[in-house]
Amino acid sequence: MEKIDAVITWVDGSEPNYQKKLKEYLADDNQLKRRYIQANEINLCVASIVKYAPFIRKIFIVTDKQSPNLDNIKHIVSKEKVEIVDHEEIFRHNIEFLPTFNIRSIDALLFKIKDLSEKFIYFNDDMFLIKETNPEDWFLDKKAVLTGIWAKTYNRHPVKTILEKIKNLLKIRPSFNAAQSKAANIVGFQNRYFKSYHCGRPQIKSVIKDFYDKNPEKLVDQIRYKFRDSRQYMPYSLCWHLLIKKKLFIESPISKLIEIKKARELSPNQLISLLNKIDSQANIKFLNIQDLNLASDITQQVFQNWFFEKLKK
Repeated sequence: MEKIDAVITWVDGSEPNYQKKLKEYLADDNQLKRRYIQANEINLCVASIVKYAPFIRKIFIVTDKQSPNLDNIKHIVSKEKVEIVDHEEIFRHNIEFLPTFNIRSIDALLFKIKDLSEKFIYFNDDMFLIKETNPEDWFLDKKAVLTGIWAKTYNRHPVKTILEKIKNLLKIRPSFNAAQSKAANIVGFQNRYFKSYHCGRPQIKSVIKDFYDKNPEKLVDQIRYKFRDSRQYMPYSLCWHLLIKKKLFIESPISKLIEIKKARELSPNQLISLLNKIDSQANIKFLNIQDLNLASDITQQVFQNWFFEKLKK
């Protein structure tokens, strides 16, 4: 069977050395609390990949002078399965841009991970598998299986374009969807883009490398920002649109995915109700839970307990 790896980007924003480094560049401590504190989702993300995607050869965790504590899943995950990759490895030819706190800069260089397979799946640490998947859920022959829908590009959507400019002026966090639209524009899609959601994203390394070999200025311009910037595109979406242009893709419906948004606003009982509903839907394979790090300790524990029970089955 052809090799397929998984890549997870992760950082522990509460770690003192990381906080010290970050505070040199980040003026607003509130942003530190909102954006960089995690709730140990990395353990569940890794364990879910091992359990529900057993075909994955290796899991690369890309981080900044850190290593996640995976002790509570060591009975599920062998040490040989996980490899820690420091930012310095993927930025080895662009070391002047470190340190970086920008996921969109980091994502653009994931293809430079040493020994990374040609086909790989990119996860954030708040994306989980909750039912068994097989290679064909991600790749079919030479094609990547893309979970999403088509949407109108921002350059064809005047209201969204205006809102983006206002957000830029007010220094509001750059839009997730606008960055995907920008990636589509770069590849030549001016009217519509393939909009992704928060689940694993299949990537093909040679397609990414070939684009940057031919357009090195695009890469340098992308990775120079230490924090997310509205001028950046979404790197994994760039790969998707290159695959679409080359007809190396298969569309997959979003019905297999559940996103729990604003977990910080959920009471323990509300979360339990949502999780029970998810358990009752046989077609759901992918789960994303957002802002769990900002939820109450009890709500966080509810999610962890539910997930560890699933892992036992």
